[in-house]
Amino acid sequence: MYDSEKSLDPKDEKRLKTRGIGSGCTYEPFIKVHEISSKGESYRIFGRNSSRAHHLLSRLELSAFLIFDRYRLTVDIKEQYPLPIIDTLSICERLGIKHPQISGKLKVVTTDLVIELKNRSGLAVAVKYAEDLNDIRTVEKLQIEKVFWEQQGYEWKLFTEQEITAAIKENLEWLHAANQNSNDLYTELSVTDIQLVYQRFSGTEKRLSTVCSALDDEYSCEPGFHIGVTRKAIAANLIDVPLYKVFRQWSCSDLSLTQSLTLIEGYALDVS
Repeated sequence: MYDSEKSLDPKDEKRLKTRGIGSGCTYEPFIKVHEISSKGESYRIFGRNSSRAHHLLSRLELSAFLIFDRYRLTVDIKEQYPLPIIDTLSICERLGIKHPQISGKLKVVTTDLVIELKNRSGLAVAVKYAEDLNDIRTVEKLQIEKVFWEQQGYEWKLFTEQEITAAIKENLEWLHAANQNSNDLYTELSVTDIQLVYQRFSGTEKRLSTVCSALDDEYSCEPGFHIGVTRKAIAANLIDVPLYKVFRQWSCSDLSLTQSLTLIEGYALDVS
């Protein structure tokens, strides 16, 4: 029996009725964290561009997501995005490979992250651990994705653990946690507040954490106030930092105000 003559897996058919549709806060991923056993850990992460919880099936997916969620041109991220079965069947036929299936039922092919960019063509990202690329079926599925997205005019990329250093991963997770901080001290901050705090520690080569702690004492602030403001501003892309260096080692001179900061008026730092 040809793959095109086989029926779709009932679970996948049911999911397609409500998932992989919409954008932003209305998008619902084809696979959710509680529905599949992931490699290591899975996460539900609130995206600042989409204003919804994203379902990420591994720590590597989390790292990739945080990179693109921080990217200044990103307007939306759709994870676990289902590709139309009619297209993937056609691609498999052309490539001469067997369509993904289980027990004779066709399975929907999904892409880990689909990034919509401002004034640019989108980007489709397959997130895989390098060791998984030794599996021929994994490689064949990646071929299906690549052909599909190139047909759609999207750039297709493979993201492995080799694409990101330990320092960048730790920094991104630290900054993302700042977006989840609901402390009232940080929800009403303005651009002027950020500039003021930045001016207090700029111009020195000392360690950022050390200077911020001293500034808390000098201005009789709650412990952690200055580093908290700085962390939120970095997470909101209002202060640039060297992500290749772990945040605990940043010196004050490593930080700089972004050009966009001076163009924003009345910006609230409640980015999440």
